[in-house]
Amino acid sequence: MHLTLISLSIPTSNNVRAASALPYHLIYAAKLSLGAKVDVYSYNINNLDIVTIKKVESKLDVKIHLLKLPKWIKWMMRLHLMFLRVFLKYPLYSYCKLPLHCIKKIKKDSPDKIWIYGEELAGLSRLFPKSKCIVTMPDCESLYYYRMLRQPWATIMLSQILRYSFAYWQYKSMERCFCKNDVIYHFVGKADADFFKAMNKQAKTLFLRHPLYAFNKDKVVRFHQPLIKLLFTGRYDFYCQHASDDFLSSLIDTDLSSSYELTFLGKGWEKWNNRFVNAGYISHHIPFASDYIAELQKHDIQINAIDVGTGTKGKVLDGIANGLLIIGTPFAIENISIQDDLSCIMVENGEEFVSSLIVIRDNRSFYESVAMKGRDDVINKHDTKVIAKQLFLNIN
Repeated sequence: MHLTLISLSIPTSNNVRAASALPYHLIYAAKLSLGAKVDVYSYNINNLDIVTIKKVESKLDVKIHLLKLPKWIKWMMRLHLMFLRVFLKYPLYSYCKLPLHCIKKIKKDSPDKIWIYGEELAGLSRLFPKSKCIVTMPDCESLYYYRMLRQPWATIMLSQILRYSFAYWQYKSMERCFCKNDVIYHFVGKADADFFKAMNKQAKTLFLRHPLYAFNKDKVVRFHQPLIKLLFTGRYDFYCQHASDDFLSSLIDTDLSSSYELTFLGKGWEKWNNRFVNAGYISHHIPFASDYIAELQKHDIQINAIDVGTGTKGKVLDGIANGLLIIGTPFAIENISIQDDLSCIMVENGEEFVSSLIVIRDNRSFYESVAMKGRDDVINKHDTKVIAKQLFLNIN
């Protein structure tokens, strides 16, 4: 099989300044399971240097062809004029062009599939009317802004409403414009695929589970004694701040300091860490871990208080696959093959979060088995090789 990938970012084993890990692992799996030859054309929006690019080429055994962003986009970014995007009908990167010599080369190479990564490049499929094209979106951006506009905490100020309304209009306009009935649009979110399909009745949408990147199926799941180790992962930012504050405010005034130890892994958690230390908890803050998976495996339970989102949350998937019990909001666990109280715990608010911690404390062995079932389920149903075959051979 011969694949040609056209991507905004250069694929990398972990996300680097862009969602660049998904194509990396799908390429790797396609080579292992399908023996695929892959050519990569990229605008390098994640700004990798030449040395790093060569390492990616060597690791994946691919040739990376660098593409140039339009000069006016470069100047907008260089002069910090990104506010001018309000005058654009479509999102910024949808104006990227593919040079004529690249179009000719791709057509001459005659790949089995042209694979476009990133919905802002989806319109490039029009350049190859005689080729089989797959667009890995991987999320539906208009759905994201639609969901944002439905959150009371995210629409308090008029500026927020205007910002999200404009972005929703931009992405919805683009998604309606580029859709072709002979292209497969691949999503890692079921609701994303359905939302896109509702806008474009003729669209061929394909929902596939998000592939696993790194996991440890041999780790023995046993909660630490005497304190069970809780882990909050990811940056403390706008997308998790509201729910995290609710969870942590409910926890700090309880007597659970004799049962749980906390770690905050990511930037922005300093104030909460200090508050828990002052409240008598054993609490740690790790702004950055050089080996994220190794740090993950030192803990028992991962907390994901995500307020809004689309697609699949990679950090949640990593936690489950590495034997941690997941406590998460509905947005945190959507599109992952786990079920509430069978292979994870889903909570809606801080009160339910604290209640779940009390139940876990009193039923350790049962929830250790829940964590193990979650790990087994995602390892089986998020297998990267299987997903690569489903994507590139179009097997459902």
